[in-house]
Amino acid sequence: MVDELDVVDGLYEAAVLPEFWPQAIEGCGLQAGGIGAVMLMNRGGKLRGFASPGLVERFAKWGAQGGMASNPRLERALARPDMPVVLDRDLFTPDEIETLPYFKTLRSFGVGWSAALAMPMPDGAHVALSLEKPGTEAPFDDAAVDWLYRLRPHVSRAAVTSIRLALERLNATLQAFSALGVAAATIDASGRMIDANAPFAPLLGRVVLDRRDRIALMDRNADALMAQAVARLRRDLWSTTVGSIPIRPTEGQAPLVLHVVPVRRNAHDIFVGAGALLVASEIGDNRTPASAVLQALFELTPTEAKVARLLCDGRSIHAIALELGSTEFTVRAHLKSAFRKCGVHRQAELVALLRTPFSPPEP
Repeated sequence: MVDELDVVDGLYEAAVLPEFWPQAIEGCGLQAGGIGAVMLMNRGGKLRGFASPGLVERFAKWGAQGGMASNPRLERALARPDMPVVLDRDLFTPDEIETLPYFKTLRSFGVGWSAALAMPMPDGAHVALSLEKPGTEAPFDDAAVDWLYRLRPHVSRAAVTSIRLALERLNATLQAFSALGVAAATIDASGRMIDANAPFAPLLGRVVLDRRDRIALMDRNADALMAQAVARLRRDLWSTTVGSIPIRPTEGQAPLVLHVVPVRRNAHDIFVGAGALLVASEIGDNRTPASAVLQALFELTPTEAKVARLLCDGRSIHAIALELGSTEFTVRAHLKSAFRKCGVHRQAELVALLRTPFSPPEP
């Protein structure tokens, strides 16, 4: 058991300092005799969530096994708005609790009993706080229900505050890029656009397509890289993907690099759903960018950037090897790595990407 006032204070602390949400909900679970808690958000059929510190590893394994794809406990709780606080016995028959695969899976992770509250949010989403207890112990009782009833307004106010502050932070980030004249946008973990600043607006419909499932790029090669980036963003495989996506020029539009900057996961992500920040950089005219610029744009190593620049300046593989005091095999290895990071497959494509002439349209 923990002090009730400390639990409530922890919720309001988390409202403005989202990194404290896991500890805050843990206190909620311990106060009711549980071992922790999980907070889930359902927005538009998409389920996200996080767990208190003691349940993080189990929650991650549960999610990896498809737990977030189907959650009958949450589905039934949301279908009972007349019961904002529910126990498992309110949603399932004793036979279902004993036989449903869902409960068998929960027990395999050392949990099984829940006391939960579900709260509608102003934007149409629902947030649920689920206190967790091992399936080998007695289920939560009416005292847990009374505790959650007392806690409900505090959790709701804290969650709403987190949503508003998180949205303000995202908006402030976009406005900061606007002040610099840089096009930027935010997307969720599925690649759907959340918001974009004014400099990004001219790219919509011409370079970037704001589709329902995820944003798409008119350049098919670039769009394939975007699809891969979004998929790996969700699966936390970011270190193995292309994070700076080259976009070939179109009439009236210079070649671009679209940087996908992940929003690292922490508790408040379930409230706003931000998965990544998109930042667009124009490559420029027919001059090859300096090596330092190539490193920044495409995450190249210093040697990869130098090889790419020399190639774009018209040097052959043999000449580059001589200049670097290396072998042709090593130079080709650096080029192969640069191709992957730049999203191209051949030398001609790399040169075309970095040295494509651009003339602005006539006024």
